[in-house]
Amino acid sequence: MQFHYCTMDPHRSTSTKQWSKGNYCIMRNGPSCPEGFHQGSVFWDDEDEKNSNRQEGTLPSGSFTRDTLINYCCRNDGSFRNRIILPTNKPFYLLRFRSLCERVQEMYVREEIVHFDDEDSNNRNTVSGWYPLGAGGRDQNLHYCYYSP
Repeated sequence: MQFHYCTMDPHRSTSTKQWSKGNYCIMRNGPSCPEGFHQGSVFWDDEDEKNSNRQEGTLPSGSFTRDTLINYCCRNDGSFRNRIILPTNKPFYLLRFRSLCERVQEMYVREEIVHFDDEDSNNRNTVSGWYPLGAGGRDQNLHYCYYSP
C-alpha cells in the first residue's frame, strides 16, 4: 500500500478558523492536537519478512521505520448528521471515529476500509488514547471517509 498525505501544522497557521465540532479523526501534525481534539496513537507491528517500508517528504506525527506509529487527533463533540465546514476545493480524507462518516457541507462522502495485514508472529500492535475506528487487534481495518466536491 502507498499513502500520500497532505498536512498543515495548525500551530503555524495565521488563520483564526477552528475545526468544526463533530465525530471524526485526523492525523496529528505538530506537537499537539488542535483545540477540541483528543490525542491517541496506533502502533502497527509491520511484517518482519519482506518488509519494504519507506517514507519521504512531510509526514504526519509518528514514527515510520520498520514498524509504524501514527498519532491521531479525534473528537466526539457533535453529531455526524450536522454538516461541518471544511475546504471544498479538492478531495480529502477524514477517519471515522465512533459514528458514521461525518457530513461536510458541499461535499460527497464515500467510506473506504483499508485492511493492513500486520506481523503474524508475536504481534505487538497497540493503541492508546483516542484513535480511529477499526484500529487495534492483530490486523487493522481503518475506516476512511473520502470527500469530493
